[in-house]
Amino acid sequence: MKKHEAHKHFFLGENKQWFPDEEFIVHMAEPRCFIRFSVELAMFAEFEEFYSNIANIEWIDGKPDESEIQEVLRNAWNFLVIEEIILESDLEDMEDFED
Repeated sequence: MKKHEAHKHFFLGENKQWFPDEEFIVHMAEPRCFIRFSVELAMFAEFEEFYSNIANIEWIDGKPDESEIQEVLRNAWNFLVIEEIILESDLEDMEDFED
């Protein structure tokens, strides 16, 4: 699978103690942020659904202008979609080893 340079500084995270039904996308390059979203969103196929159902965004270095926000969120969504594809592929590979 081709790597996207825009996705290099994104990471997925969880905090099951406080947010059992949510996950985080962390963007470690400027503008740095934490995006908290419902786990169920991983099933959504459209960016607009992801965007309208984000639980919270924390901008670490202050809120950027609207064009940067939209770019980071679109890249975050694309990153999430690719990560889900990779996970599904890994799970399929694991099934090949089952008896």
